Amino acid sequence: MGDFRPPHPEALLLSPVDIAPTLHLNFDVVTTNLYRQSALTSNVPYRWGFIDKPKEGEIFVIFHRGGPLTDGLMFLEQEHSFLVPKQGQGPDIECYEAKQGFIPGQDSQAFRIRRRYHFIRPHNPNVWLVHYSRSPTPVPVAMHLHQQIRQYPLPNLPALNTFIGGNRMGEMAHEEEARQIIAAVQARAPEAFYNPQRGGPHHSGPPIGYGGMPQDISSQTAILRELERKKRMIAPPVRRDEEDSPDEDAAVSVRTLALSRYKRNHELMEEVFHRAAFGEFMCGIIR
Repeated sequence: MGDFRPPHPEALLLSPVDIAPTLHLNFDVVTTNLYRQSALTSNVPYRWGFIDKPKEGEIFVIFHRGGPLTDGLMFLEQEHSFLVPKQGQGPDIECYEAKQGFIPGQDSQAFRIRRRYHFIRPHNPNVWLVHYSRSPTPVPVAMHLHQQIRQYPLPNLPALNTFIGGNRMGEMAHEEEARQIIAAVQARAPEAFYNPQRGGPHHSGPPIGYGGMPQDISSQTAILRELERKKRMIAPPVRRDEEDSPDEDAAVSVRTLALSRYKRNHELMEEVFHRAAFGEFMCGIIR
């Protein structure tokens, strides 16, 4: 295991992939981005930075091993966790939700919501998607609660890039090497850096990625359609021998098909999102 000691106690390893802000984050966007990030962790380094006083709708992807998350917000409600209801088959996703948040010294009402999602298994559970939204029912904040929860100004961190997965897990990459890696992955699979929700209120123009580099746009709709098409082709009709009883056939086929479909769906999702992240060439190497 590599060394992930932060240069500052509140620093986080942030993904270089830019995700457009949105107030309403649906399950498909969460799943797609978590798959994409899991595929990129073996090849793309994360960079140390801060989340501080985030705006409504902002989305961050971070490497986080658990414990409290410091982001410049104070919450009146204690954070709690729950499993996100599945839509079909797929990995389990856990969500940590904190409500009635506010920025001390700035917000007179607590209306901010933070939700952070991660895969429980079989992917990297330390990769989190963090989303900030607002509550329709804000509550007033008492004056005595306006206490700073972090020291300002925040320090300027050195340009440290760290791999969080793969053979180089825990190793650092110089700034120039990190830029070259991003450019290479971007050239092979620009859709890995394209967010279909781009065009939100806080971003305009082409997608911006690592180091402010403009990213090419390529639709991921075809990839998702390919996944759905293959899923529909998974379960061929099961032939039943004349000597088999209906009860025996039902008992065996249900268990067998359920296991077969789960394994096959997982393999297809891995294949599709690896292709989205690394292109045909890298998928050939991985297989």
